[in-house]
Amino acid sequence: MISFLIKYKRSILIITLAFFIGSIGYIGLDSYRRGTFSSNVAMVGSEPITYRTLYKASDAQARVLRNNGVDVDEDLMKVINQQALSALISEEVLNQAAKEFGMAVADYEVAFDIHSSPQFNQNGQFNKTAYEYAVRHQLGVSPAQFEEQIRRSKLADRFRMGLYSLYKLTPEEVRFAYQTQNGNMKDFEKNKDAFERQLFETKMETAQQAFFDDFNNRVEIKTYLEEQA
Repeated sequence: MISFLIKYKRSILIITLAFFIGSIGYIGLDSYRRGTFSSNVAMVGSEPITYRTLYKASDAQARVLRNNGVDVDEDLMKVINQQALSALISEEVLNQAAKEFGMAVADYEVAFDIHSSPQFNQNGQFNKTAYEYAVRHQLGVSPAQFEEQIRRSKLADRFRMGLYSLYKLTPEEVRFAYQTQNGNMKDFEKNKDAFERQLFETKMETAQQAFFDDFNNRVEIKTYLEEQA
């Protein structure tokens, strides 16, 4: 399971408004007809991830691709489903880990995100009626569900940033890595910024893998996507 997460680590998403937008899509409807629409596609410990949640997420991603002229065929949709599931599992893992460390997102933080969103503003002012209508009729969830998703997204991102903040590159580390990779220090100053960004990304990927390895040793992660496909 960890290898699956790492393979799609670049697809770890902060689930936001786009997560909910639109209809379920043809795959979601097909799943509903097969009777799996409300069943679980994955378990992170005792917490389930349902097919309904997955197909809303994957449909949002597919719609973005279609709007950009990409032909989303059956094979690509399978990849999108895998990526969306990876993102949902990652979000749940990060939420559980954040709660273990006593982290939380305050109500005023959620309220600020909603009140500052242009989707829910009219003439530059937050409109509660427009907000509730958009959430219920366009996104298909209740305001409480939408606000909980914002909270979960912010909490996952907060823990991720906290994890990354523990890993900092020293100037000596950057120079040593450059020397090791290139065999010399030629053009170091010229390439320093780009090389440092790449090195930091690699270090973060390693840190993330170590974190997921440790988490999976303590909490079982199961996925049933291939079994139900």
